[in-house]
Amino acid sequence: SSLKLPNTFGKRAPPAAADTAAMQGGFGSTGFTPMGPMQYSQPMGGMGGGYAQPMGGAGMSPMDYSSRLDNIEAELMKHYAHMGVSHIPLQMSQPMMMHPAEHEMQMQRAMSYAQMTPMGYHAPMMAPAPAPLHPGDHMNLMAAYNELAKSHTNLLMQHSDLITSQVAQGSPAVAASRLKAANSAAAAPAAPAGPSTDPSVPTSNHHVGEAPVDPNLMDNTLLFLPERAVVELGIVPNMDDKGDDHKELWFGRVWELRSLLAAKYKHKLAAMGKTEAPDLTTTERAMLEQKFKDPAHKAKLIKLQARWKAAALRSKQSLRLLERLKFCNLRGTLVFAHGSGGCSWDNMRICRMIARLGCLVVAPDGFAYPKNTAMGELRHKDTQPLHKEGDNIDYWVGDLIYCSDATGSSNYSTKAESVLDSPTKYCDLYERCYQLRRNELHFTIRNLPQFIKTRGFFLGGTSEGGMTIARFDDQRYGEQVCGRFIISFSCEYNYFCPTPEAGELGGQTDVPTLNIIGTKDQYFGPEDSVAKIVALDKVSGYGNRNMVGHGYNTFVKQGVESGLVLLLEDGVHSPCNTHDNFLRRLFDFFFARPGSIWKLDAIWGLDPSMKDRLQVQQSYVAKAVQANVVQCFVPLSKVPNSWSLRQVDATSNLSKAKAEKLIAEQMGKEAKELAVEYKKAATMLDGIRKQSAAEGGIKVERKATSIY
Repeated sequence: SSLKLPNTFGKRAPPAAADTAAMQGGFGSTGFTPMGPMQYSQPMGGMGGGYAQPMGGAGMSPMDYSSRLDNIEAELMKHYAHMGVSHIPLQMSQPMMMHPAEHEMQMQRAMSYAQMTPMGYHAPMMAPAPAPLHPGDHMNLMAAYNELAKSHTNLLMQHSDLITSQVAQGSPAVAASRLKAANSAAAAPAAPAGPSTDPSVPTSNHHVGEAPVDPNLMDNTLLFLPERAVVELGIVPNMDDKGDDHKELWFGRVWELRSLLAAKYKHKLAAMGKTEAPDLTTTERAMLEQKFKDPAHKAKLIKLQARWKAAALRSKQSLRLLERLKFCNLRGTLVFAHGSGGCSWDNMRICRMIARLGCLVVAPDGFAYPKNTAMGELRHKDTQPLHKEGDNIDYWVGDLIYCSDATGSSNYSTKAESVLDSPTKYCDLYERCYQLRRNELHFTIRNLPQFIKTRGFFLGGTSEGGMTIARFDDQRYGEQVCGRFIISFSCEYNYFCPTPEAGELGGQTDVPTLNIIGTKDQYFGPEDSVAKIVALDKVSGYGNRNMVGHGYNTFVKQGVESGLVLLLEDGVHSPCNTHDNFLRRLFDFFFARPGSIWKLDAIWGLDPSMKDRLQVQQSYVAKAVQANVVQCFVPLSKVPNSWSLRQVDATSNLSKAKAEKLIAEQMGKEAKELAVEYKKAATMLDGIRKQSAAEGGIKVERKATSIY
């Protein structure tokens, strides 16, 4: 479905002059020689297309075949009509208007009528023509038609093979190689001289200015803009989504967007012959100095100056620039809390897929503070510059946000042996991180444009960010919060929570809530995890010794009005590795009907393609307290996770054998990649478990890993 055919494929070309002459003189007398099978030199449809010379003659395009087939059919019509036969060969030029795989299937179905006609096809009788053909001419004509029909079918089958190879693109295994090849290619073209004064011409990302000398949290907040927002702001998109063939989205920091909009405005003023702030004349400067000599005037001017500086500072620490999106029909707004490693890997993938749904994503970045500031001493990573429209930002590349490792006193990489050695220290560390993150959320929400607050927004986070969203007290925002999702955190008392109360939801229980976690999440999952090892250690462990690895019990205890807990089969701490396409369908529903999320299994059950995607394990419905909580198991997909939904859909147009072969090959590659990740996690957990057992802990039995 993602294939783009040349526009001429859907049109019928007039017969060529040579074909017309052949029709008039008879193919037998002209010595017509059938052409051999057609072969491609490059892919079609805007991918460097072109055709090689067909075997046995000069180059012919599909339109040449179509025209010749039309002419031959006309001759056969006359002969069949004269003989009183009502069955004629199926027209071969029309299938070029449909998908090649669909045409192939129609050809196969048509073969079932072989007993009806010598050619094996039948069609309604068309206008009769009385002129008979000589038997020799008829035989030559039939042979020519057979050869051309065969060549045309082969051409379509080769085209189908090209679709197959196109569908195979998108594997995480080849993502790195594609990025490396793109980055090693020729240098990007030079930046334009300046933004266009034409408002219809978007501003290039090459015009971003210098970073602020003393940036604040709002300056470095990350924005993921959907297509409508990109068009409204008049900037060039620099990001695509998985499987897209061109860029329609934009991501960057607030200060970078502010810089692009300012550059466009300044260039427009310059083109109009104006300056943003004209210098004072000598006379004006002298008058101002005279006023400063008067103490009363000086006090007033200083007060005016202070007010202007305060207004500028408030503007800088707000998201006023997003007011321009008020009328561009955003689908929604998400305030996103990243994990303990920053907004890279699955954090960015989730923001990316949600922006593709048409939602604005605002993600405060706690790692982007300058290293020499108080906040930078807590957490810091060097950041990458704004990505340009020509940069390769493959979906499966791990980090497109930072360019260094993390430093700072509040930076950590969770290791259970460290937690068990100093439980008090780590309790304090995780609590400091939570307080830092909750303040970031409050600051960001407080500075959202009023139209977003009025329409409402969603909250979401992964890992440490998921813990922050789970504990976050959103009561003060009331109806502004439309829903929340918590990914890769179990929403229960574990080593991330200093007290049992901290393991519960801190916000409103009438807010629709999603909890998504993999069964093999190595940190908080239900099968084997750091959280379980720490909780079961008798010496220095803490956490719920009966933890289940998900938030169902917590949701039921607190009476969540609309809650859904999803356990992803064999999912790890990075759920996109196994369930990326499932998350896309899930978020598409959640952002449209958050209040019905607990009924998702029943709603999807109406769709034959989705009814098997959820398996209800337990549910709690209490009408008296309006509590509705459902827990579902999400099996692994039967199609490659690395493919886009369009690529998955395209396989339905292939023959069953080709589709199964292609799926099996890609699934095998993904299974090998996951096996490496499973082995790494198991080795880490086994090493921790040995130390815990030596200290008197209880061994956690680990289930065998299943890979597809």
